[in-house]
Amino acid sequence: MNAEPVFKRIARIDPVIKADQLAFAAFERQDPAKMVEFLTDFGLVRLDNTPGDSIFFRARGTSAYCVEIVPSDRDYFIGSGFFATSRDDLEKLSAASGQPIEPTGKPGGGERVRLTDPDGNEVDVIFGMDVPAPLPARTELIAANTPDVKNRINMGVRTEVVPTPVHRLGHIVLFATDFAASVDWYQKWIGILPTDVLTTADGVPCGGFFRVNRGEKPADHHNLAIFAAEQKGVHHVSMETLDIDEIGQGNQYLQAKGWDHFWGMGRHILGSQFFDYWLDPTGLEWEHYADGDVMTEDFDEGYFLVGRKDLWAWGDDLPDESKIPEEVMAQAPAHLKDFYQEWSKPARPWLK
Repeated sequence: MNAEPVFKRIARIDPVIKADQLAFAAFERQDPAKMVEFLTDFGLVRLDNTPGDSIFFRARGTSAYCVEIVPSDRDYFIGSGFFATSRDDLEKLSAASGQPIEPTGKPGGGERVRLTDPDGNEVDVIFGMDVPAPLPARTELIAANTPDVKNRINMGVRTEVVPTPVHRLGHIVLFATDFAASVDWYQKWIGILPTDVLTTADGVPCGGFFRVNRGEKPADHHNLAIFAAEQKGVHHVSMETLDIDEIGQGNQYLQAKGWDHFWGMGRHILGSQFFDYWLDPTGLEWEHYADGDVMTEDFDEGYFLVGRKDLWAWGDDLPDESKIPEEVMAQAPAHLKDFYQEWSKPARPWLK
């Protein structure tokens, strides 16, 4: 029997600030009209009368916008934004980075300090954005009947086949060309904390799920995930909704609209969310999720040997497209080869 690896824990770095929440993700798109169609069917709401050529979308919650689409001659991830807890945080960031505090020029206004992570992704830290009223959406769980307790009497469950009402942006998952450098950077400038870390067989971290540090207030299991890769990029964008019924109704709607389904429905292990993944017109994954874990500052991170089987508790195996081709593994640098090999092993004996 193979010995358990000795995990090399991620060293903590004192942050300049502690961001409060993920704010938005921004992309360039060659076919913005098709992207508008997809995001609308996915459950986001396009904003009218916005500045410049960008197209902005909001969710049902109290954030002015959560996705920006910039018309372009390429398909590209521009970057992300995080909310600061005070203007003093912006002043700290500006002093430490040498970057100015400036108006966002985006829906909701406010000010930002624009930083750049080690892979060249823009990271805006924002304060003072207007808080819009939430859009109508179901906020109460449907009463459930158990074998011993019957809460729903003389009524059925009749969810409408409509786009999933997306409540907010939950997390993004990045590919980083230097995993350790990216983790250190986001720890320093955003104040992220590791929640669950994946390692190679020798215990070296190669991927992880990270949350913002809200002290005693709970934060999502991860607002940001980072995985080692040869090329930078974004793996997926995840939107939170209320429950599995809203995920299911959106699944039916997206199928009816002819969009490409990628993976789900199922329940994750790390984070515990119900999930369902769809592909946008460029092939990028977008996730609906509900019922995720939350942690406070004092939660101690977990370490796990990387493997597909630990990504979900029930549901189908990851699609074959997520496996690493043999030729890519053969040419991969040494620090990635073990990661790729573990990732591509069969997840469970009874699955394909």
